[in-house]
Amino acid sequence: MDLLTLVLGTILLGTFVYIFFNRRKRYHLPPGPRGYPLIGNSIEMFGSNSGKPLYQYLADLSKTYGDIFTFSAGFGKPVKMIILNSADVMNQALVNQSGHFDGRPSLWSLSYISKDKDIFMGNPSDPAWKLSRKLATSGFRNFLSGSRLDGKVHSSVEKGIAMLLENNGKPIDMKPVFNLLVYNVICDMLFSVQFDLGDKDFRKLCESIDRIDEQFSDGLLEDWVPLWQYSPIKTQFTKEFMEIVNFFVQYCTVRVTEHKNKYNPDNVCDLIDFLIKAKEKVQQDDPKLADLFTDEHIVQIVSDTFIAGVNTASHTLYWAMYFMAKYPHIQEKVHEEIDEAIGSLLPKISDKQKMVYCEAVMYETIRFAPVIPLGLNHAPSLENAKFNEFDIPADAQIITNIWACHHDPREWENPELFIPERFIHEDESLIAKPKSWLPFSAGRRACIGENVAKHELFIFFTSILQKFNIRFEDDSVSSQPIQFGNNAFVCSPKPYKVIVTPRG
Repeated sequence: MDLLTLVLGTILLGTFVYIFFNRRKRYHLPPGPRGYPLIGNSIEMFGSNSGKPLYQYLADLSKTYGDIFTFSAGFGKPVKMIILNSADVMNQALVNQSGHFDGRPSLWSLSYISKDKDIFMGNPSDPAWKLSRKLATSGFRNFLSGSRLDGKVHSSVEKGIAMLLENNGKPIDMKPVFNLLVYNVICDMLFSVQFDLGDKDFRKLCESIDRIDEQFSDGLLEDWVPLWQYSPIKTQFTKEFMEIVNFFVQYCTVRVTEHKNKYNPDNVCDLIDFLIKAKEKVQQDDPKLADLFTDEHIVQIVSDTFIAGVNTASHTLYWAMYFMAKYPHIQEKVHEEIDEAIGSLLPKISDKQKMVYCEAVMYETIRFAPVIPLGLNHAPSLENAKFNEFDIPADAQIITNIWACHHDPREWENPELFIPERFIHEDESLIAKPKSWLPFSAGRRACIGENVAKHELFIFFTSILQKFNIRFEDDSVSSQPIQFGNNAFVCSPKPYKVIVTPRG
């Protein structure tokens, strides 16, 4: 190495180190593990973290650094992540200071999915975002509730039950069954379409959502090295991601176009019809608002609903059956309550008040294994916001560690145990909304599909347990520790097989 190269290299390295440490001193950031120049804590995030999923590793760090700490990841200019680890600080940020932290971070992958026209990535101060969210919320409340939802779920459940009966008691991985159940309900809600397991469109949709899920397990290069998004060279991983997203958006666009061509305002059959009618009303009431709610906004609402609703519900059911097989005494109590409350009648949303234990089992499933354990990233809405005594830089990301919140021993007694009774009052009514139960987030960014999700999960769960007994293929699995998948951003169990037999 010649002298000039050595000098230039030393100056460059010194400059980066100076920028790194001075940037940290400029702000009074929450405490956290010290990272390295140029890469922050990327080694811990992408490398060894004691063999635990990232959300559990971050929860462990909170024992050292507290309920609010700083973690950074990325290459070149690591992103500051402000990790919130308790119900108190989450509610403070998302509810009490919602106007400060209800933005979304600038991530290339999410922007590519949303095309910046959806309610997921939009800015709450944007009139178009407010209008889209208002109309979507109205559609969920008025169109996807009560007997309408009962009928759509029952139709889907019939296909799932038939599949399980055809399996004839052989060991089965139930994930494909749950995919069929959930996809059919979502597609019926959105498009008035249902599929069979072998349907070509169904297989393609499953493959697309599963691949997007896998690719978000560690994020894309463009997210962790922001400058790379401007490069004409794309990795094979990114090319595949773009191809899948384009297919999915195109699929939704075709469905919206079909609905527009057949639209009858006197026969609103699904959410797309509802949104088309809402768009017409907006344009009639105030033509100036026409650009705030277009066909593209409808496509993005449909896309958001599909992506958000499918995997979360499917994973939750997969966890629920895992727990039923692992804890036969809980499954027995579920069977007893179903038999006493409804017998052989089809479960309905209105039956929830009669089956408090079944609902508590679903609440405990979601507490113990929140499918999106690190929430959906927030960002400061203000330039350099304040949170408690700390400075939050404008380019920071706010991460809500739902896993840590749901396993906080200050909030939950024996949080490592599966105890449905923790959600039942002494008078045997349901504890419906504990402050430390936040799987659907809180504040202005709270999930608009929360009620629909809870309703459909209840009917799916009770319909299957009404008909079947569930046990592990290998009985010894019941005594083994719970096995979590490796995905950093999705809490799922490792694949398992069960024996499903009709109840006598």
